[in-house]
Amino acid sequence: MSWWSTVPVLLVTVAVMVVPGVLLSLGLGFRRLIAVGLAPLFSVAVAGVAAVLGSLIGIRWSIWLVLGASVVFSAIAFVLTRRFGRLPRTEEPRPDGTGVLAAAGAGVVLGGALIAWRTVTLIGNPENIAQRFDNVFHLNAVEYIVSTGDGSSLTLGEMTGNTGAAAVYPAAWHSLAALVVQVTGTSVPIAVNALNIVIAAVVWPLSIVLLARIVAGKRPAVLLAAGVLSAAFIGFPYLMMVWGPLFPYMLSVALLPAAVGSVLLAVGMGRQVRAAVLPAVLAVLIAVAALGLSHMSTVNSLLLVSIPALAWALVRWPVTVSRIRTPLGAVILKSGIALAGLGLSVILWLKLRPVPYDVWGPHQTPGGAVGEVLSYSPMGFPLISLAVSVLGLVGIIHILRSGHHRWLLVSFALVGYLYVVDAGLERGPWRAVLTGIWYADTNRLAALLPLFGVLLGALGTGAAVTWLAGLRTAATKGDGTEERFLGGRRSARRVGYAAGLTVLALLLAVSTQTEPLETYLEGGEQFYLRDTPTSILSSDEYELLERADQSLPEDAVIAGNPWNGSTLAFAFTGRKVLSYHLFETQSPAAIEVSESLRDAATDPRACDAVEETGVSYVLDFGTQYLVEGGGEGLFPGFDDLADSDAVRLVDEQGAAKLYEVVVCQ
Repeated sequence: MSWWSTVPVLLVTVAVMVVPGVLLSLGLGFRRLIAVGLAPLFSVAVAGVAAVLGSLIGIRWSIWLVLGASVVFSAIAFVLTRRFGRLPRTEEPRPDGTGVLAAAGAGVVLGGALIAWRTVTLIGNPENIAQRFDNVFHLNAVEYIVSTGDGSSLTLGEMTGNTGAAAVYPAAWHSLAALVVQVTGTSVPIAVNALNIVIAAVVWPLSIVLLARIVAGKRPAVLLAAGVLSAAFIGFPYLMMVWGPLFPYMLSVALLPAAVGSVLLAVGMGRQVRAAVLPAVLAVLIAVAALGLSHMSTVNSLLLVSIPALAWALVRWPVTVSRIRTPLGAVILKSGIALAGLGLSVILWLKLRPVPYDVWGPHQTPGGAVGEVLSYSPMGFPLISLAVSVLGLVGIIHILRSGHHRWLLVSFALVGYLYVVDAGLERGPWRAVLTGIWYADTNRLAALLPLFGVLLGALGTGAAVTWLAGLRTAATKGDGTEERFLGGRRSARRVGYAAGLTVLALLLAVSTQTEPLETYLEGGEQFYLRDTPTSILSSDEYELLERADQSLPEDAVIAGNPWNGSTLAFAFTGRKVLSYHLFETQSPAAIEVSESLRDAATDPRACDAVEETGVSYVLDFGTQYLVEGGGEGLFPGFDDLADSDAVRLVDEQGAAKLYEVVVCQ
């Protein structure tokens, strides 16, 4: 299958990720770049909340539920903001001009194109899957939502036998992938790949360019650079597509810049942009919902990055009031928002954390980890680009000299410190308190560093362009001839500026796509290949599952050792399986089948278990396990089935075999 044939699926995925959010953005009163930049964040919130509400009131998960919810939420937002939340017209800044919008759009398109090229190369074939541990759950969870019509984050864990609070699992990513399957009719693997490409190549650059606009103002060079630099780092998005893979977390991190931007709008920290208090506060609440329904740890990331901005706003507002005629009520309200945000941040930091999970130890010395942070080369990766690192350093110097955006450096220092703690310190209480929110997994913290790499690099680019423009102006003033000529030819000046931005974009693109990035991605390709020593599914197993989808009865229940990939029959065929994940709470009957199915022809207990579970087919995918030896001896009932009288071979492809249970029916 070619990638060109997936273009309709990709376009539908873009629409799913943007259209609902655009409606809500417009309802809240946001326009142009701000409205579009917030759209993916709002779309995820709409979808996630709609899934929960639909499950509670008995409405099946579908695109109609999402569209209906987006219309209702947008109408409510429109009424609230028009009734209570409009800015006085005299306070509204001038809208972004064509040059600003064009630069932002060009940055998103160019950065997105580079990321799309890299991610397509990484995946290889549209039907490939990430042959990694977490993907067993993710793929089956997508099919589970399609099959049950329930995309709620309150119930997704029921797939693996959990109930009550244990069944809660952030399901936004899985629900969105299920929507793509439903709307396009494509397979789960293709829908998952399409969604991940859109998250990486559309949502991430759009979100980071939005944050750059809110932080830096109407500076075309900064916006263009932010878009292109979004494709410069291994830590995000590529690391998340290989490690784990952490697809839901990848979605949440891609949304994080827009969420930070909403906080800045709420506390009046945006540059050359202003939002009324009510829509801005609603945007923050929507952002928290989107992040929480994608991956809860990123709510804490938002808190971590936003605390310096909230503190900075509190310090700055008394000075602002003394210099500018600002209504006292507005200052008190914004100060209250900032104080509430700071207090809530502390509470959530202590409460929002998973069950203690500390598997991975440090991989660096503390000093080495500091170097990884400053060079944006985490996890022992080589220096990706000297030019990108230099631009980041220029950005830091620019902030220190200008006095603007100093909160951003504090946020960078906080995230960098957590990375150093996790990457360079031994396991202990301090490490657990600080980084346990991210499962003490350095890879997850590494994914946060590119946010600062992009912003600081973009600010550094803007400072460099301003400096070069100043040199040119000083050199050409002379007798004023050229200056008067350019001043009289505004169109020529615009053409020259556009040409300069084009050259800048090309230089940035070339400087970011370096050999270390290519080397990492080439190494990551092995995790999407089918016939490697570590793959979950081989080519033969893929082919057998594709045939089985056409031949198995709809009510079939398939057993197999989940550690060798057989449990993915659910994602590929939609038929029920005995185990949906590698770790699952199973019934006594399911355990009995796993231990003694091969003897069901002579063992009454095994026969009773087969009848109770309804198992009618068994997949034998051999002894290549996801973890070497991880499934060996755990499911003896599925061993040596060729010699068992309880089953009959009905299909095979190479070493992959499908058996029908012929006893106990």
